[in-house]
Amino acid sequence: MNEKKLPEIGEIVIGTVKRVDKFGAYITLDEYENADAFIHVSEISLRWVRNIRDYLREGQKAVFKVLRSDPTTMQVDLSLRRVSKREKIEKLLWWKKKQKVKRVIKLLAEKTGLNRAELEKSLLEPVKGNEIELYDIFEKLSKDETIPDFLKNLSEDALKVLKEIVKQEIKRKSVVKKGILTLYCQSGNGVVVIRNAVKEAMSLANKDQSVTITVIGPPRYLLKVEAEDDETSEKLLNQAAEKCIEYVVSKGGKGEFRKS
Repeated sequence: MNEKKLPEIGEIVIGTVKRVDKFGAYITLDEYENADAFIHVSEISLRWVRNIRDYLREGQKAVFKVLRSDPTTMQVDLSLRRVSKREKIEKLLWWKKKQKVKRVIKLLAEKTGLNRAELEKSLLEPVKGNEIELYDIFEKLSKDETIPDFLKNLSEDALKVLKEIVKQEIKRKSVVKKGILTLYCQSGNGVVVIRNAVKEAMSLANKDQSVTITVIGPPRYLLKVEAEDDETSEKLLNQAAEKCIEYVVSKGGKGEFRKS
């Protein structure tokens, strides 16, 4: 539960559409004890809005930016059109993580018989105000990585159950991107050059990423990368292709890259 009664101006919030009318829509703010807010039709889209329900429908969750927040009148005005694509993606990801944490705690309480309210307090309080997020800790626990000391306050049996739950509930997703590399090297050691270029590209991946390059048929090679999100995957794909081509060119060859 958020301690603030209303969000601040400029804040990005999650809301559920409660009612749509001719001039706008009434929104319930999910993070603020279901406080009410309003979005005027002029703040829904940069384009002319013929029918608000083409953009917002009753029961729909959406990401909004706060334009006005008045605690004296409890009035909050929102905008949909002023939310950037990045802000929307980041907020939805944050919201999904928050809901996943709640579900993990709920399941832990159900399977162990421990008090849910006490569990929430003991797990959420240690990370409150810190950069550490409980979701990230659960993710590490799911991969059997080192856990913070406060989790050790749970009994051995409860911690075992928690590990089982997070392994099932928190599955790290990844985005795969592919492209075709065409690499030429006419020198006598061309095979070695291309092999080393591949190694250079593969070295770019960290432990949660992968870069693979397989032969389609010389001089064509399939470059495939896997990373945690679309933006990171795209960046890694381009970096791996550039790394390969740069190395081959430095040895007197040439290369091209085409995304697939």
